[in-house]
Amino acid sequence: RRPMQPGYGYGYGPPQGYAPAPGYGMPPQQPAYGYGAPGGPPPRQSRENTAEDLDRIARTIHVGGIRGLKGTPGVNPGEEITEDDLAAFFGSDGEVVGVRINGANCWIEFAEAAGAISALAKDGTESGGHHLRVSASKTPIRSNGYLKGRQIQLERAKERATASGSPAPTTAAAGAPTEAARQMSVDEIVHAIRVDVNHAVEASKARGKLVTVAPPPPVAAVSAAVNAGG
Repeated sequence: RRPMQPGYGYGYGPPQGYAPAPGYGMPPQQPAYGYGAPGGPPPRQSRENTAEDLDRIARTIHVGGIRGLKGTPGVNPGEEITEDDLAAFFGSDGEVVGVRINGANCWIEFAEAAGAISALAKDGTESGGHHLRVSASKTPIRSNGYLKGRQIQLERAKERATASGSPAPTTAAAGAPTEAARQMSVDEIVHAIRVDVNHAVEASKARGKLVTVAPPPPVAAVSAAVNAGG
């Protein structure tokens, strides 16, 4: 019987077995595609929160578990829950100034931190078939869909600007031209020219650079005076 030679038979026997030739080995395994992988997209840079952002975060909550939010597929427009509905529901906790809906999630911003603290007590409760999951938000609302809340925020910003002496923010209604952009009518242009001329005349009189000369008498009055003297 022929004896079994090393390297033949079952498996690769060292050192006469079939070992990969130098340079033909398997390349090192590459990390899975993703952040940090060679050639992958760079890590997303998180936005630094300002002092105002941190204040707003403290007044904002995140809410889940509400069914039929606006934009949910399969929900009729008249049956969906809108930003106004959420503001009214959480209005019992405090004045709502911001609402954002994104998919099955929503965020509520209150005017005061006490409102957010009060709303956190609704976590784990049930209302109208909705099992609420309420938690503190990690980000401020940057896309406010609550119109009344935006108006409140604008008024508060104007009050703060007035108190600090800085220019107050302004906004114009969509589609309504501002006073500066509105085209003047012919009568308004003529009136503005007359006002400017009158102001210039009065200013010249005050500086003594303009002498008012009485207008000549009418021709009829001169003829009457000559006939009376003649």
